Amino acid sequence: MLVTGAVLGIMSAAAVTEVDFLNAAVGTVVTPVQRALSSLGTVGGFFDRIANAGAYKAENEQLREEVARLRQESINIEAYRNENDRLRALLDMKNLREGPEYTGANVISRDSGDWYETLVIDKGTLSGVKVNSVVVVPDGLVGSVFEAGPDYAKVKAVTDVESSVGAICGRTNDIGLAEGMSGLTPEGRCSLNYLDKNAKIIEGDVIETSGTGGIFPRGIVIGRVTRISGADNGLTLDCEIETAVNPKKITEVLVSVQE
Repeated sequence: MLVTGAVLGIMSAAAVTEVDFLNAAVGTVVTPVQRALSSLGTVGGFFDRIANAGAYKAENEQLREEVARLRQESINIEAYRNENDRLRALLDMKNLREGPEYTGANVISRDSGDWYETLVIDKGTLSGVKVNSVVVVPDGLVGSVFEAGPDYAKVKAVTDVESSVGAICGRTNDIGLAEGMSGLTPEGRCSLNYLDKNAKIIEGDVIETSGTGGIFPRGIVIGRVTRISGADNGLTLDCEIETAVNPKKITEVLVSVQE
């Protein structure tokens, strides 16, 4: 019996060893095949990408164009919204403002320098625009017309050195003359001159048209006081005004019309 058991044990061990050997042999043969098949799949994907490179590039370009188009549409929508807001503000101002009738006009060109600041608008005598017509925007005074043709008018901004506007400080009722001054014109500023030396004006005060002089109605904002100094004559005060309107940036205006 002992001999028989020993023989069976040896036979069993031999069988196990044979199975392990066969498994190892099969693995040695199959593994390279599996690797080759896997590699073929990868290579196939590589060649597929090469074959479709043109399609991928075209799709990429199409997506780029679509993004650019959507971006431009967004910019256009914002521009339309801003224009709509400006035009609505002009319309509200036209409906609320007392005094002369106003018509809307577009700024078609401008000319700036150290001494002058002029605009050209696309409304003229055919629309009732004449010399001395007042030009405004919702923020305040632009200036007045100094030349008018049938379908255009030239506007002298309040910052131009040849501009002179009767002005008043609403808080104190101090009266002066807003005039363009060389050196201030490029900065969008003008000077408030001939104030009484005892005037109570302070920096930050709002300056408006006084209504004197027969051209500008009262109450149009000119700007804010940024600096106060004594005049050379010792009898009056001078101020610098930062104008409420930058003539270099406006595109639409209201201009008064006359019969």
